[in-house]
Amino acid sequence: MMKQVFLAFTVVLAVLAGMAAPAKAEPTVTYALDNGLQVVLVPDHRVPKVVMNLRYRVGSMNEPAGRSGFAHLFEHLMFSGTPAWPNVFGAHAALGNEINAWTTEDGTVYYVDGLSSSLPMILSLEADRMANLGRSVTQAKLDLQRSVVKNEMRQNVLDKAGASGWEAFWSGLFPKPHPYSRMVIGSVADLDAATLDDVRGFFNSYYLPNNAVLVLVGDLEIDDTKALIADTFGRVARGADVARPAVPAPTQARLKLVLEDRVPSPIVVVGFSGPVAQSPDNGALSIAAELLGNGEYGFLRNRLVSQLGIATYASASWTGGLLGGRFTFEAGAAEGVAPEALESAMKTAFADFLKTPLDPVDVERARTGILQAARLGSEALKDRAGVVSYNADVLGDAQSALVDDPRVKDASVADVEATMKRLLKPEDASILVLKPGPRGGYPDALIGSSGTPQPFTAPERAAIDIPKHAAEQAPSATLPAMETATLSNGIKLVHYTMPEAPMVYVAASAAGGWNSVPEGKEGLLELAASMATRGAADRGSADFAKAASDIGAGVGHQAGTLTTMMTLGVPPEKLDQGIGLLADAVLKPRFDKTEWTVLMAQTVDWLNGREADLPGVAGRMAKATLIPQVPGKAAVDWSAKALASISLDEARDAFKAEFTPKAVTFYSVGPMPVATVAASLEKAFGAWTSDTAGYAVEPSPAAHFNGGQKVLLVPEPGASQSALFVARPAPGTDESERAESTAVSNLLGADFSSRLNSVIREEKGYSYGVSSYLMSPMKAGSGLVVATTVERANTGPAITEILKGFAGLTTLPVAQDEVDRTVTVYRRALAGSAETSAGLFSSLIGAVGSGSTLEDQQTRMAARTKLTLDAVQKQALALASLDPSLIVVAGDPDVVMPQLAAIGLKDVEIVKRDEAGEETAMRALDLLGGNRQAPLSASPWRVGMAARRARCTPAPAKGIAARRSTPIDGLNAQPPAAL
Repeated sequence: MMKQVFLAFTVVLAVLAGMAAPAKAEPTVTYALDNGLQVVLVPDHRVPKVVMNLRYRVGSMNEPAGRSGFAHLFEHLMFSGTPAWPNVFGAHAALGNEINAWTTEDGTVYYVDGLSSSLPMILSLEADRMANLGRSVTQAKLDLQRSVVKNEMRQNVLDKAGASGWEAFWSGLFPKPHPYSRMVIGSVADLDAATLDDVRGFFNSYYLPNNAVLVLVGDLEIDDTKALIADTFGRVARGADVARPAVPAPTQARLKLVLEDRVPSPIVVVGFSGPVAQSPDNGALSIAAELLGNGEYGFLRNRLVSQLGIATYASASWTGGLLGGRFTFEAGAAEGVAPEALESAMKTAFADFLKTPLDPVDVERARTGILQAARLGSEALKDRAGVVSYNADVLGDAQSALVDDPRVKDASVADVEATMKRLLKPEDASILVLKPGPRGGYPDALIGSSGTPQPFTAPERAAIDIPKHAAEQAPSATLPAMETATLSNGIKLVHYTMPEAPMVYVAASAAGGWNSVPEGKEGLLELAASMATRGAADRGSADFAKAASDIGAGVGHQAGTLTTMMTLGVPPEKLDQGIGLLADAVLKPRFDKTEWTVLMAQTVDWLNGREADLPGVAGRMAKATLIPQVPGKAAVDWSAKALASISLDEARDAFKAEFTPKAVTFYSVGPMPVATVAASLEKAFGAWTSDTAGYAVEPSPAAHFNGGQKVLLVPEPGASQSALFVARPAPGTDESERAESTAVSNLLGADFSSRLNSVIREEKGYSYGVSSYLMSPMKAGSGLVVATTVERANTGPAITEILKGFAGLTTLPVAQDEVDRTVTVYRRALAGSAETSAGLFSSLIGAVGSGSTLEDQQTRMAARTKLTLDAVQKQALALASLDPSLIVVAGDPDVVMPQLAAIGLKDVEIVKRDEAGEETAMRALDLLGGNRQAPLSASPWRVGMAARRARCTPAPAKGIAARRSTPIDGLNAQPPAAL
């Protein structure tokens, strides 16, 4: 039914007119089944892939008293299997599908990203879950997923610097009894009180076809797909209609929270509740947030960072929701600045912003940026499916996801000014102040009961037989052909034509990266490249960024171990102007002292903040141990000492030495042929000459494993989790058996059907997830790594299971289905290589940065689709021994040491932490029902906290603002960055 598609890209010149015009909307088909299921189909035949997004209209807003966290808990239970599909993860892994889910206040979303040939199986499995999952939940499954959710609490809230304070503030912006005042992840007491009847009743009440939206985007045929949907989802019986919570009357909390946490410097957040997502005010508020909080030239950045020098960064955001929105802005204090002073300055700046007439040019720039970001944000099939699903549900219009938002497009200067003054009154503001220090207790909303629960009254649903449609023959795809050109000064251009690409991406890649600088100057080239984006030629930092934004472009940098790059993304019709800005950054960077001071302060904050990231602490210690310092050569990591030793003049000189015609190669992806890009580069760079050779490329050093087993403990007193890192030698990227080693790594911990996740997460409930990977980018002498974070009382048992996993490579021979999981995931990766221009460009510069080519990377991925069972079994035996090996544990020594001794790890070296690390130790919250802390006083935590989005898989730490909405892919089997 899904036709076989071969991606053949010919060299054509796309003739585009108008300023960053939105791409032609894909034709959509929207209809409803007789059982009430809303269906949206968006065909897109660029690549042989399809994405399913199934959105249930149930989130934390629906949870009654005593049931906080139920929507998220059932999200986890939905992966526990049915009689027809007992292993959800395994069924999808067999086809190479990426699966995940998340819960918000407004809904619960499940998605599958796979080859188009897998669509029949996807629909069969998802319809079966909708029909039969509830009756399949057992007490054992409930207890297990309850434990996994608690591990998620530890990882994403309790042990993440600033997270508990932020989430308390986020929910606190809506006072009780507003449905958004509840935390998505729930409270420990409510989770502990959940019974089997409760969760089955929840399923019967909300997991209904008439309470869901099914979106399919990708390489699909409408008639065939409608027939499949009718034969699967069409069999699920309609349930009782689900009433949505009423929108409460708007009210401002005027809340102030002040607390200590493991943040590197004081952070102040100001917030307001706002109108619902459907409100016409959304456009004006989005523009206001951009004007106020743009990180390069926004009002707050200009006032607090550039003029006053009291903050290292400033940002703002507007986030709409079904029952209300939130407008927030935040700033991080510069060294020596008290939070009280920062708060006062922020309030003054905001008051000035409200009363200062807006410049129409600034408003237009903000509008252009918001609309372009939305267009580019839906280029990937998965992202487009998510936006279509959200708009169909929350806004009531699926098609609106594929066109410019008229509320942003049509908002006038007067509209923006009037909306801000009406909805963002300074006297209504709520304040969050996070101070550096040891973490105290946790909010009552996280610990205590949310009320007296009442039983769900929905009747038990009858079992339904859903046909099991098999996947079809996997399609194939090819990359665009590589084209080359040479400028008059000898600089080479490598280009890939993608006719439908909405942007042109260009990189000026210079030989020499992290490994090329001397000992004690680690980070020099990355700092230098960052400075080149912060003002060039006659434009300072803000004006340079504005010039790029005015044409819909972005100039950035990427620094790796072997190369350093200056990058450009620009609409095709503005290529010459964009290349001109890139040329200014490469040839005429300003290196202003003010921006250097800001950059150094931001980097110091980032370095200090890393000490609160437990998995990062373990990983960095392991890397430093495996790749020891070589005299005269760069160390493998940043250090405060090296950072302090680098001067502005050194950075300027390093950049000049790095970027020379002899050291640079251009790489590009876009809708036009190579000749067009070459002509534009020739005008800007053709006259560039220099006899300087640039930096020498230093290969990445190999990992060194000494004989025997080395065990390190990095003390983190009071940590509620332990971060584990276990490694043994493995082939490097250019060594034989690398492909087979990848398959072994994947079967250990790449996805939730892997051996270690099946036990440590899915059977024992010790962890939120286990990952395994091969170290990169060393071409020889790599390592096979298993990493996870576990509840601290299970440190010893989890390590025991990891050791058993390695031993099992000998005692439990690799099975064909385990090899097939690696084969199929690389088939999907190959099929999606040219799904988006940004994705192809990212793969291209990633390959170059690791000393390879895009074609070589594709060849290596193709080799992984041809792995044989015998070869993988042989390599599994070679990787089974943990002599030599390295085990690193970061956690509470008082809790961990006895467990290590109990499993026979008695020769443990305790690594001395610096004073800062020891002083910021956190207190642990026992989620196993033991001695719980008393909650903080009711006054500052009167509303509680809410993790707005809870997922089935771990989230990376990316700062307070990013943590709120950064999507993650978790542990789904993915090709490594360096093959």
